[in-house]
Amino acid sequence: MTTTSRQHPPSRRPAFIDRVPVGRRVIMLAAMLAWIGLLLYPDPRVLLNSIRRLINPPVNESAVGGIAPTLPDDAAAVEAYSQSQVRYESAWKLYGVPWYFPTVDEVLRDKAGDCQAEAVLTASILQAKGLPYTFRYSFDHVWVDYPGKQVTSLLEDPSTAFVSDEGKGWFASLPDRIPLRAIVRERVSYHWDPMPPTRKAGLFAGMVLMLLVGERLIAPLLRPAARFREQTQEG
Repeated sequence: MTTTSRQHPPSRRPAFIDRVPVGRRVIMLAAMLAWIGLLLYPDPRVLLNSIRRLINPPVNESAVGGIAPTLPDDAAAVEAYSQSQVRYESAWKLYGVPWYFPTVDEVLRDKAGDCQAEAVLTASILQAKGLPYTFRYSFDHVWVDYPGKQVTSLLEDPSTAFVSDEGKGWFASLPDRIPLRAIVRERVSYHWDPMPPTRKAGLFAGMVLMLLVGERLIAPLLRPAARFREQTQEG
């Protein structure tokens, strides 16, 4: 007597099982980005203003009207003056955010800042004196270039710049060199190291909380909607 084994068709896993993890991850990622954004920039207008100023540097020759005539008509001397007037301070310490592009008035008021502060002050004085200059942007630095400027630092090497602004609009190109190690080192020392410990703790706590919430709350909420779509397609 022979017996035949009955072949059962492979069970088909409902599509919503596959879709729920994707939807959950998208929501969790969006929630994490929103949390990071609010933690770093409680007032989003600060970030938006900085981006706008990065695109259109807030050069203001009238703000330095009393300074420019006291300096020689020499770009190197103007740059040296700016360096002496702008004490280096991170944006975290001055403005309570990881990155900020100040106005010339803010630079003169604070007498401190980072590369953007020094660059916009230098450019304003050069423009007030009618001297040519070029804004250059690399992945880790902003500076003012001018005819005859000597390259004394990797940070201000034109070959690392990906954007230059000569007052006639931006033009982007790939830099000749991308010093990744220097870029990472500068970003960590500028953004992460001076970050207040409470903000660092908030970042980690928020991301862990989002993961837990995503597993416990988001997935159950997504399953009915995904199951309904699956049934609709089958019907």
